[in-house]
Amino acid sequence: MNLRHKLLLFFAFLTFGSSAQTLYLKPHFGVKAGLNIARSTYSPNFIYSLKRQSHPNLGVFFRYRTPDRKWVFQPEVQLSVRGGTFKGEFQVVRNNFNYGSFVPTVGYTITEGLTLEVAPEISYLLHNPNTIVPLRKNEFSLGSGLRFDFMDMAEDFSLNLRYVHGFTNISSTSTESLYNRTLQVSVIYNFYKKK
Repeated sequence: MNLRHKLLLFFAFLTFGSSAQTLYLKPHFGVKAGLNIARSTYSPNFIYSLKRQSHPNLGVFFRYRTPDRKWVFQPEVQLSVRGGTFKGEFQVVRNNFNYGSFVPTVGYTITEGLTLEVAPEISYLLHNPNTIVPLRKNEFSLGSGLRFDFMDMAEDFSLNLRYVHGFTNISSTSTESLYNRTLQVSVIYNFYKKK
């Protein structure tokens, strides 16, 4: 390969690389789907051992980066299932709490492709499941985690890891408390506007 071909290949690589890198800087929509590894805290607890459960999550979002490329604003709407299993001597209660959530996520770009996220969640219980206590409809949670944006051939995809800590006692009785704790692992597909 002569020098001219090498230079042509080098400039083609630079052009492709710069266009690939600028795609995820632009405002865009996306979808996310994944797995919730959920558990519940319950007190006073005299008979149950508390176990984790796996549930799905699904969401859509709009992502915007500030001109300095450091801050990210990403409002999300999610459907997710939370709640753990209560296992007693004669009874097993699987808490499947279906929530619709609004999540106004704020992110800080640590380095290109890696974003630290803080994600307050305002959630609404979509149905009344059979559980050991009557439930409140509304829940406030706070999530924190990381988003990893893939480059090159997988540039449309990202990976999101987030821990969501429930601050609302979702039990509506005054003598019992029930809180959600959730680890979310989601795969993201970004709808980048291609040239």
